[in-house]
Amino acid sequence: MNPFRTNWIDFPYGVDLADNTSMPMAGFMGAPITLIFGPIATYNVLLTLAFAGSATTCMLACRRWASTPAAFVGGLLYGFSPYMVGQGAGHLFLLFVPIPPLLLLLLDEMLVRQRFRWWTVGLLFALLEIIQLGWSAEVFAETALMMAIGLVLFAISQRRRFRPKLGYALRAITLGVVPVIPFALFFAYEARTGPNHAKGPVHPIRLLAGLSTDLAGVVVPTANQRYPFGSSALGSRWVAMTPAHGIVPDVTENGAFIGIPLVLLLCLGVWKYRRIPLVQFSALMAAAGLVMSMGSRLHIAGHMTSIRLPFAVLTHLPFLDSEVASRYSVFTWLFVALLISIIVDRWLLSPRRRRAHGRSRVSAVTSRALPAVLLAAGIVSLVPNWPYAIQQIAVPTWFTSVAAKDVPQGSTLLPYPFASGQSNLPELWQALDDFRFRMPTGEAAVPVTRTGAIGRGLSSCFKNLGESQPRPLSLDTARKELVEWQVRTIVIPIPSNNDACAIRYMTLVVGAPPEQQYSAAVWRLSPQGAIVPTPPDSGS
Repeated sequence: MNPFRTNWIDFPYGVDLADNTSMPMAGFMGAPITLIFGPIATYNVLLTLAFAGSATTCMLACRRWASTPAAFVGGLLYGFSPYMVGQGAGHLFLLFVPIPPLLLLLLDEMLVRQRFRWWTVGLLFALLEIIQLGWSAEVFAETALMMAIGLVLFAISQRRRFRPKLGYALRAITLGVVPVIPFALFFAYEARTGPNHAKGPVHPIRLLAGLSTDLAGVVVPTANQRYPFGSSALGSRWVAMTPAHGIVPDVTENGAFIGIPLVLLLCLGVWKYRRIPLVQFSALMAAAGLVMSMGSRLHIAGHMTSIRLPFAVLTHLPFLDSEVASRYSVFTWLFVALLISIIVDRWLLSPRRRRAHGRSRVSAVTSRALPAVLLAAGIVSLVPNWPYAIQQIAVPTWFTSVAAKDVPQGSTLLPYPFASGQSNLPELWQALDDFRFRMPTGEAAVPVTRTGAIGRGLSSCFKNLGESQPRPLSLDTARKELVEWQVRTIVIPIPSNNDACAIRYMTLVVGAPPEQQYSAAVWRLSPQGAIVPTPPDSGS
């Protein structure tokens, strides 16, 4: 039972889940909900907890350096930032980011405070890293890189204060890293040796090149914001995929918008408290996250400059060559949230009310008016454009009927539509049927997409291209595929997109008309591809 290998999709070849978003930790944490209420409920619960949990852990981190109200503002900004709002539209594995703020707390304990036993802090650090690896290897890699950058900046800027604490820090960090190495090596081994593992980048680098932060996008809203002030189309198109057929804006990956009010507040606050080491460090780390999110080349207002950026190095490294640059904006938001909480705490919520340096109470109140206005305007500009485009998924009656129970356990079922990245609902039906059947198709990153003659024919019908009379050679190939894939059941739900075309096509391939069961056209085959009788009481 290897969690990184499966042949329940793309049967019989299998899929290397280490090259895909398998999220075994999410599956483990959500297992009780899945067993009782099903996978859709699990997804919805984890999606909600990802927002609330990320905001809460960031608030806890900010609480170490700021008051509770100021820390709440920081948690709000991080947990509901444009990064989170964008990824919430489809990437649960990138949305669950409560771990980075907790790691920041532990690093502060390792390097600065050192109040607890070093082995306690080190073990907690290792546990959180393992959880992050199990939830998202990509976020794990990004976090490791940003922690390395942070350690270098800290060692340089605080070398005199840090020297007496070096022994504790080295022991704690070593214990926090060493236990994680076997898990990371196992993941890396599976990614390079598993069935159908990807050779080279999982996604073409050219396709991902446009998924990077545009410098102007920091102040120009996108379609993710409720109040874009007429600029949503402009800001949205600056982060885009670049497939062969043209540029495709990807708002999901556009998460670096901060807005003019918060940018001004950050600039004023950082300058005002520039002598505080934590402010210096946080500003540098926010800038580092922003630079990493800008990709290999600097983009300004949709124009690519000749200025090369550090991310270009990652495109030549194994396991990192398929990273999406714009996703580093989560770390920009982590340190922006920390900076804002410190600025709010010191500038707006300071308990001192007496005159200072000859200024009156009126003067003190006036000095707080500007940051208060900027903060309020900044929060308003970040209000998410919710709700998401949510819909009730209609599951074909056949997959919830007694007829589905007649499918031999673990056998292969060929569904319509042909499961792929463009029509992946059959994978949901498979999950709702408790994985009774395997499929010869599925949405996954594999080195060779084996759609075959059947896949081309059914996809042609689904896209309304109308193929229903395959050539004799193609027909012979399709019949061999049924045997190779060990298909025992073929199901075409009625109604579905152009189902008449699909039924005609599969009738020609199988050589016999289907049975009508629970609003579906169904063929039951022997291992050799021959028609077998329909079981009694199966809804014919």
